[in-house]
Amino acid sequence: MQRRGSELAPLITRTPTERVPVLLARGVYWCTVCQQELPVDRFVRDNQRDGIPRSRCRSCSGKLTRAKKFNISFADVDRLFALQDQRCALCGTEHADVDGLNLDHYHNCCSDNGTSCGKCVRGLLCWSCNAGVVTWYERLRGTVPAYPLLDDYLDNPPATRLGAAEPGR
Repeated sequence: MQRRGSELAPLITRTPTERVPVLLARGVYWCTVCQQELPVDRFVRDNQRDGIPRSRCRSCSGKLTRAKKFNISFADVDRLFALQDQRCALCGTEHADVDGLNLDHYHNCCSDNGTSCGKCVRGLLCWSCNAGVVTWYERLRGTVPAYPLLDDYLDNPPATRLGAAEPGR
């Protein structure tokens, strides 16, 4: 029987202790989430473990934190990042990874307990667009001149195009 693709490799969920010094000597470490060897500066050092890097890279750690806080999947954060072409959904500033982008959501939807229902997520925005522009425009919408770019983002956010959120929440 002919197989398509490459042979599957087992996931490495923990870096074996004996492998740690070998990786660090090469200036790399293993991310247990994205399953890649990455430069050691892409990891947070754990002071409680004598400076050994944590098991996941900064990018994966950020995505997992956002996914948990906003009640969506890790894959949804990745898909949203790809749909937006690795850019802020409003100003278009390019980002190397999802770090530096905030998950924007409709603030009137969920209680203010620090988490979201997940259905009110709109898109990934840089800090300036998220904290400044969208917050200001949402509060004053209808009383200031219309901004088509903002209206389009608020009425048809990227997350609704993915099916990860409900429009008009």
